[in-house]
Amino acid sequence: MKTKTERVELVVLNKPGVLGRVAGHIRHEGWNIKRLTVDENQEGNLHPAGSGETGAGTSTMEIDIEGVHTKLAQVMERILNLDCVISISMVQNGEKVVRHRPQEKLKGVTTEQRNAEIPPKQAGTFRVLAINPGSTSTKFSLYDDEACILTKTIRHDTTQLMQYGSVLNQKELRRDCILKSMEEEKIDIAAIDAIAGRGGLLKPIESGVYSINEKMLEDLHSITAAVHASALGAIIASEMAKTFSIPAYVVDPIVVDEMDRYAKLSGMPGVERSSIFHALNQKAIARRLAAELGKPYENCRFIVAHLGGGITVGAHRYGRVIDVNDGIDGEGPFTPERTGAIPAIPIIHMCFSGEYTEQEMIDKVAKNGGIKAYLGTTDLLEVQKMINEGDDFAALVMDSMAYQVSKEIGAMAAVLEGLMDGIILTGGLAYSNRFTGAIKQRVDKLAPVYVFPGEDEMLALASGVLRVLRGKELVKQYT
Repeated sequence: MKTKTERVELVVLNKPGVLGRVAGHIRHEGWNIKRLTVDENQEGNLHPAGSGETGAGTSTMEIDIEGVHTKLAQVMERILNLDCVISISMVQNGEKVVRHRPQEKLKGVTTEQRNAEIPPKQAGTFRVLAINPGSTSTKFSLYDDEACILTKTIRHDTTQLMQYGSVLNQKELRRDCILKSMEEEKIDIAAIDAIAGRGGLLKPIESGVYSINEKMLEDLHSITAAVHASALGAIIASEMAKTFSIPAYVVDPIVVDEMDRYAKLSGMPGVERSSIFHALNQKAIARRLAAELGKPYENCRFIVAHLGGGITVGAHRYGRVIDVNDGIDGEGPFTPERTGAIPAIPIIHMCFSGEYTEQEMIDKVAKNGGIKAYLGTTDLLEVQKMINEGDDFAALVMDSMAYQVSKEIGAMAAVLEGLMDGIILTGGLAYSNRFTGAIKQRVDKLAPVYVFPGEDEMLALASGVLRVLRGKELVKQYT
């Protein structure tokens, strides 16, 4: 049957994971996404007429989809049933047709609730505040159970942040920005049941939900932990929790260490392999797939590849990540900005050449390697554009990165003795059909391959705390 490329425009709510849900739905139907762009709409604009939604917080998505026109039109109607989609427009019979989310989806919601910026908390619902500081932004989201009712990303001027001298000195600025934004949104803090803060570079710990205690706060103020803004997630959450007398937790920080003893030895005494990876997203996506397969995560064997600015590939065996490449210290595949594993002797020669300082060498490995070193960009869309314009070297670089990811997946298949329920590709790079397709071509005979583009870190934070509040998981203590 003949296919053609259609352009579809969606107005969506700025909910965590909305991009992944829409793209995943389209790909599940067997279409190829040729191009996808997202632009956040101006704050304060009303949603389209007839949507039943008001207030800020929408984006416009433009997607070029290759598929069968008639079937595509049918599925576009089904996408309107997603609670994150407000409207869809596409060209039919030469005219642009706009369709809004069905009004029957809003039955049972009062006019007062529709017009309220923050809906009142329903009886039996847990309200969780999730806080996730990044290098130049601070993001927070509010959840009623698993439903996100508000998400905000506060951008910080890089020059202003540099004036603070250290990440820890930014605490008051970021905390006050969160509190001011919550006040502007008229959030009833008394209705919040718990706060989830992003954990930082703590000591190695098992996976789980941890109460933020004094020992954790002490370690987050150490020189090692304080280099990354994620440390402020737990610190700010703890301060707010004490002020408002509510509990605060961290969920699966990047230092989760469940590695098998065979995985620890590096071959050089005094240098041990460490577990630093995208634990929060890897665990959350693995739990999601396990639920879709109708099995507890603790009964599954998965390989999960988080594909982003950093790439980590983990072997998940019955609820534990028994081996994974260190995503910071130079293991695994090269990435958009990191070298990954590289031959040691040439690097030693470079270190002693006198041409580079220690920090310059660290930056070459951790910030200025990979695709950035080869092509001068970390944007896969830009790389794809180069490829489309006939740049054979750009194609080689992208395909080589996919090749190295496939090798790492193969290594983890050996760790799991060839017994896997599935291979999961997730993270921002998973939006690229070319990239995921190149990986699938090499590994799909090992186990079924599932693609979950993007990441739902805010939902993962909230979901971890919800498991504790519902009594499904015991809270752990950091020591």
